[in-house]
Amino acid sequence: MLKILVAEDEALSRMTLIHYLRARLGEDALIEGAANGREAVEQAERLHPQLIFMDIEMPVRSGIEAAESILSRQPAARIIFLTAFERFDYAVGAMRAGGADYLLKPFQKHEIDACLQKNLGVSLSDAPAPSPDAGGSPSSFQSQCDTWLAHHYTEDVSLEQAAAHMGMSTFYFSRLFRATYNRTFLEYLTAYRVERAAALLASTDIPVREIAPRVGYVDSNYFSKVFKRQQGLTPTEYRQHVREG
Repeated sequence: MLKILVAEDEALSRMTLIHYLRARLGEDALIEGAANGREAVEQAERLHPQLIFMDIEMPVRSGIEAAESILSRQPAARIIFLTAFERFDYAVGAMRAGGADYLLKPFQKHEIDACLQKNLGVSLSDAPAPSPDAGGSPSSFQSQCDTWLAHHYTEDVSLEQAAAHMGMSTFYFSRLFRATYNRTFLEYLTAYRVERAAALLASTDIPVREIAPRVGYVDSNYFSKVFKRQQGLTPTEYRQHVREG
């Protein structure tokens, strides 16, 4: 039986990868997770995995430290390092620690498949295809982001808060958000708020100064500037235009 360990401190990222691996390899694989470097060492000692996906940056013990400890006892284990940092020195450090491969997050599914084929020698041509919503698909990520925004866009929210809610680092969340929405978090949040404001302007008589806080803007003057930048009209002009049209 194939035994795989996924060591990743970001909960959503860890479960995303575990779900994908289970969907790809089926019942022929035992796949477990670890939330930090110390857990990774302990899990590896018990599980004796053939393959380990190891995040480089983890609490308690770093992925590199954990890898060195694991390989000192289990030299046959193959470790795939994961990181959201595009830095060559991280790659060098990972390879020196005995890494068999290196993936930059957010990685693509075909890259995971390539790692499985290269390091385990498994053929995935007949493997079960993963479900479209298997934990970490773009639709799953987008669904969770949309739900969170719908409940929090009226508040003074930040990129850091959104990333924390998704269980991700700010850097990783930013990359995945842009890849999913084709715009930055701030760009999307601004457009989202303006759309909600436009709907209120078109369907109610609520004063502009009261609409601003309802869509997350404390300063009504600033809200008007943002609205005009997005719509080409001030909120008042937009309301008149909609009602006259």
